[in-house]
Amino acid sequence: MRPDLPASSRAIAIDVLVHGAQSRAQLAKKTGLSAPTLTRLVRPLLDAGVLVESESVRTTGRGRSSVLLDVVADDHRYVGVKLTRESIYAVLTNLRAEVLASEMLPEPSLDVPDVVSCVAGVVSRMEDRAGRPVRGVGVTVGGRVDKGETVADSPFLDWHEVPFRTLLAEQVDAPLFLANDVVGLTMAQQWFGYGRTYPDFALLTVGAGVGYGLVINHELVPTLVSPIGHLPVDPHGPLCPAGHRGCMTAFVTSGAMANTVSLAHGRLTTYDEVLELAEAGDPAAARVVAEAAHAVGRATAAITSLTGVDRIILSGEGVRLVEIAPDSLRAGRVQYADEQVSVLDPVIRPMDFLEWARGAAVVAIKASFP
Repeated sequence: MRPDLPASSRAIAIDVLVHGAQSRAQLAKKTGLSAPTLTRLVRPLLDAGVLVESESVRTTGRGRSSVLLDVVADDHRYVGVKLTRESIYAVLTNLRAEVLASEMLPEPSLDVPDVVSCVAGVVSRMEDRAGRPVRGVGVTVGGRVDKGETVADSPFLDWHEVPFRTLLAEQVDAPLFLANDVVGLTMAQQWFGYGRTYPDFALLTVGAGVGYGLVINHELVPTLVSPIGHLPVDPHGPLCPAGHRGCMTAFVTSGAMANTVSLAHGRLTTYDEVLELAEAGDPAAARVVAEAAHAVGRATAAITSLTGVDRIILSGEGVRLVEIAPDSLRAGRVQYADEQVSVLDPVIRPMDFLEWARGAAVVAIKASFP
C-alpha cells in the first residue's frame, strides 16, 4: 500500500476495485463528499496510475456524459497458493482476482524444506506464465498463523512454530504474504464474492476442519476458530480429537463423519461415500449427515445471536452435507432461537480448493493495493 496516499484516497480506490467503474458523481454521492473534495482525492490516484479514466457514459440532463474511473485489472498479476495435507493448489490472477491460470500438485511430503521448495517452484512457474511482474504472492494454510510470519500450529500439516514466510522468502523474490486459509477465503468473499454487497456477513466452512470468518461494517474482524470448531452441540455426542464431547468438530468434520459410518458398516468408508449413502437412504449415513447438518444450523444460530450478523455463507469442501439435509439445518437454526433470528437462510456456496487458492491471492491483493 502506497504510504503517500491519504486514507480517503485509498478508500476510493478500493471502492472502484471492488464495485467496478464509477463516475465521480457516483462516488461523491456514495461517500457524501463534495465534488471538489472528491476531485482532490482522486487526483493522486490518477497521477500514480492506481485509477484511470475509462469510457464515458451518458447521464441525465442536456445529454451530458460522465467519465468513469476504473482500475486496469489486467495490468496486475498475483499468485495465490493454498496448502493442504495432500496437495498444493496455486492460481495466477489479475487485480480483481479473476483466475488466469491454475495448477495442482501433490505435496512431496510434510517436511518443511520439501514444501518450501515445492511452493517456490509453483510460484516460479506462475511467474513465467504471468507475462509481467507479479505484484504479490499469498500463501494460506489451515491453522494458526502469527503476525503473517509463522505457522504457529497447523494440525493438518503437523507443523508447529514454523517460520514459513521467512523460509519461502529466501526463494521467492515477489512480496510475500502468509495467512490462515479461512481469512483468505473470507477476504475473497468480502471483495469479490457474495459478501461484496453487504457490510456485515459471516463465513462458516466445513470439511476436514471447521472455519469461521467475520466481517462487520466492511471490516474483517480477527476471529479464532476454536469457539466455533468446538462449539458444544450435544453433551452426549461423540468425542473430538481434543477430548470434547459432542462439539462441532466431532459432528461435522469429514473425518469424524466417515469414521462413524465406517463403524456402523464394519468397513472403511470415505466422506464422499457417506454422502452418497445418505442420499440413497442408508440409515446410518443418513443419520450422521442429518446430525451434522443440525450442528451446522446450531452454529449459524450462535453466530447470529452473538454477532447480530444475519447473512451467513456456508462453504468448504464438505458443505454438500447441508444440501442433503436442509430440514435438519433449519431445525438446528431454530432449536434455541426464535424465528426472528433465522429469517435469512444461510447462503450455500460450495468452493473447491482452487477457490481457497484464489483467497490466498486476495490476501496479497488486499495487502498491496493501492
